[in-house]
Amino acid sequence: MIDYSNPQSLDWSRVQTAMDAAVHPDTRLLVVEGTFALLPALRSLARWGICVDAPADLRLARKTLRKIGEGADPEISLRGYLAHGRTGHTQHVVPIQSKADLTLDGSCTTDDLVREVVNALSSVLDLSLPATASGLCSPAGEQPHSRT
Repeated sequence: MIDYSNPQSLDWSRVQTAMDAAVHPDTRLLVVEGTFALLPALRSLARWGICVDAPADLRLARKTLRKIGEGADPEISLRGYLAHGRTGHTQHVVPIQSKADLTLDGSCTTDDLVREVVNALSSVLDLSLPATASGLCSPAGEQPHSRT
């Protein structure tokens, strides 16, 4: 059984090959996404890093629904979570979250998360983008609110 909660389960040569294939002379932005994208081996290559932090119950519910949507038996994921997921997150993910330049609330809507990333990246990449509200987040299913 592969323990996907442990970075040793990654095939680093495949990661490097995929990154090399994605980079071209005119590449301004390369997004490397994944649970371990902030590990030193990858973070040292990055100019900027983002962490999407979500509560454990939300992470588990999303993964279970994703597996069901893929036609996979969710029991395998649930057993893996119980056997390795909780401790793996604490051992391998929590310590690298502080390496991010921006940490986002994973309980927010996708639209809110994208808006936050675009706002942050516009200054990092020197983009001329229309100003949008920053720091606003409405957890999925809730109405947007502003900070006062």
